[in-house]
Amino acid sequence: MKTLATYYEVLGVAPSADTETLRRAYRRLAREHHPDVSRDPGSHERMARINEAFETLINTDKRVEYDAALAGGTLEIEDKAPTYEPLQVKLAARLKGHATPIYALTFAPDTGELISSAFDNEILWWNMATGEYRRRAKLDSGVVSTLRAFPEGRLAAAGAAENLISYWHLNDNHVDSWRMNHEDWVCAVAISPDGRHVAMGAVQHSLTIADGYTGEERLKKYEHSDSVTALAWSADSKVLATGSSDTSIKLWSAATGAILQTLHSVRGTITALAFSNDGASLAAASVDLSVRIFDLRTGKLSKVLFGHEKPIESLVFHPNNWLLASGSRDGSVGLWNAAKGLGHVRLEASSRPITTVGFSPDGALLAAGGQDKLVRLWTVAEKDRT
Repeated sequence: MKTLATYYEVLGVAPSADTETLRRAYRRLAREHHPDVSRDPGSHERMARINEAFETLINTDKRVEYDAALAGGTLEIEDKAPTYEPLQVKLAARLKGHATPIYALTFAPDTGELISSAFDNEILWWNMATGEYRRRAKLDSGVVSTLRAFPEGRLAAAGAAENLISYWHLNDNHVDSWRMNHEDWVCAVAISPDGRHVAMGAVQHSLTIADGYTGEERLKKYEHSDSVTALAWSADSKVLATGSSDTSIKLWSAATGAILQTLHSVRGTITALAFSNDGASLAAASVDLSVRIFDLRTGKLSKVLFGHEKPIESLVFHPNNWLLASGSRDGSVGLWNAAKGLGHVRLEASSRPITTVGFSPDGALLAAGGQDKLVRLWTVAEKDRT
C-alpha cells in the first residue's frame, strides 16, 4: 500500500516548475528510461507514465485542471459538511477458486455474501470466514460480465458476446434465462438494482433498455454521437447514466426515457461510471486516466483525480457516499476521498489488470478481482485517533 504519486514526483520537479524545467526533466528521464536505450523490462510502462505526466503539465489548461485536483478541487466544502477521517485498509484474504480471469463480483444486500464470476462463466459463492467457496455454478453459453445480487439468495448475471446479449436469473437451483440479438456490437451491460431492467450500450451510438424478466425491448435511444462505452444505475433504479466515446455523459429517466442531464468536461472515452448511494454524485473514469466527480445537484464537475497508470476498468462508491474505489489495468486499486478530491491510498493488488471492485453493504470490506484469477479482500475502517 502506498500513496498515489503526483505527476510532479514522476518528473522529479517542484509544483512551481516552469516550462523549461519541465522540458529538461523530461529529456533527462527519456535518456534514461526510453525503451530504445533502457534494458529494464518495465521501461515501456515507465516511459508511458513519464509521457503522461509531461503532456499534462506542459499543457496550460490541463495543468490548471490537474493542480486543482491536487489542491482538492475547485469547489469549497460547505460549512456543515461532515468530516472525513483517515482510513485504515488491511489485506484480509486472497480467495482462490476461479480457473479463469474474474470479470465481476457483487455482495448480497441482505447477508453481505460475496459472489464472483469469471471468464468461463463459473460463479462462486464465498464463505469469507474460511476463505473457501461454498457453492459453484456454471452457466451455459453466453458471457457473464456483470452480476447483481438481490435479497433472499437471488442473483442476476448478464453479458454480451459481440451482438448476443445473455441474461440469467438464479434462485437457489432454479435458473431462468433469455437471449437477445442486438443489431450492433455491444460494449457495456448493466442490471438495475431492482432487477427490472437491463441496459446495453453499443458501438453504433445506441442505448437499449430491456425488461429484466423477459428480455423484451423497452427503450432504444441514439442520442450519443459515438459508441456507448459505460453504464451505471442509481441506487433507486430510477436513473441510468451512459458514458460514451463522444466524451459526454447522459442521465436518463428509466421510467420515461427522457434525458435528465448531459455532462461534459471529460477528456476522452469514458471507461467506467458509478453513482454515490445517495444519488448526489457521479464518478466517471476516462482513457486519460482521470476520475472525475460530478455534483448532480448542480450538474457541474466538482473534482478531478489522477493516480492510475493505465485505464480504469471499474468504479464503486462506499456506502458513506464520499469514499470511492477504482480498479485499473495497472493492477492497482485506488481509494479516493471524492468529496475533497484527494487520493487516500493506492493498493498494489496485482501485476495483472483489476477488472472489478465492490464494497460490502456495511462498507467494512472492499473486494477486487481481475486477470490473475484471485479475489482480494481488504478491511476498511477509519483510523482510531485515540
